[in-house]
Amino acid sequence: MTGSGGSKSKPAPTVTWTYVENGSFKKDYFPNVAGPKGSAGKMPKQMKVLKDYEYRGKEGDLLTAFLLLYPGDMDVHVDKVTAEMTKTNSRVTALTSGEWVVFLSLLIGATLQRESGHALWDVAPERPFCKGHPGFGDYMRRRRFDEIKAACTAAFRDEDKKGTDAWFQFRPAVEGHNANRLRTVHMSTLLVPDEAMSPFRPRTSASGGLDHISFIDRKPKPMGTEFKCVCDGLHGLMLFLEIQEGSDAMAHKKYRDVAAPLAATGMRMAVGTTGGHRRPVRL
Repeated sequence: MTGSGGSKSKPAPTVTWTYVENGSFKKDYFPNVAGPKGSAGKMPKQMKVLKDYEYRGKEGDLLTAFLLLYPGDMDVHVDKVTAEMTKTNSRVTALTSGEWVVFLSLLIGATLQRESGHALWDVAPERPFCKGHPGFGDYMRRRRFDEIKAACTAAFRDEDKKGTDAWFQFRPAVEGHNANRLRTVHMSTLLVPDEAMSPFRPRTSASGGLDHISFIDRKPKPMGTEFKCVCDGLHGLMLFLEIQEGSDAMAHKKYRDVAAPLAATGMRMAVGTTGGHRRPVRL
């Protein structure tokens, strides 16, 4: 999409930014990137972060931004989930892209609720003392949600690497995320390397079926899958993730032949974030 500037004889400049709350910043952090500058000393409600996307404050703009940041080909993922559901019910209704977005939204929204399970779908009359009822049933039937949830991991699996890659069920999601950020996001000069945990509590075995499970005592939830990550310190978007697969697997990662473990990790984070050539937008 293009901005509103420019003449009829010349294409309008690309506007690259995303929405932030009004008044949350006082200057244009990306002056070298084309986009609205505000008027009469007032800053606009946007920070220019996303490539090739213009936010005009219209209904649907945030959804478009979400789709722009989606890690991978959604149509492919929808087909894979439908195929997985068909394995247990040949008459199942095919999943649509719209349903997939609603499902993901409810899955994310559930993490923000104090309640879980059926309580998220309970109707208000059955729970008269509950305020702020989330009302998930207004968006998707519980049975349909459970049907999709049972097959949702198929979206990111790479069956061709089953038997050769212990992380074949999840690595495509991480790779899709990293490729998306290189393609869709401007990075600033403030990059923050760190580590993160995706908490996981094994139930039937020591690792819960994971090829490697980390325990980092200093973390609020210390057990799970550890990631090395890079986040943009100005706009808060995660730019790069790397699964920590255990010392044996990590010893064979790129740059380990020329650098110590931590140094090699830092080099992969730097190259993964920049693509080896991308430059930050300077303040």
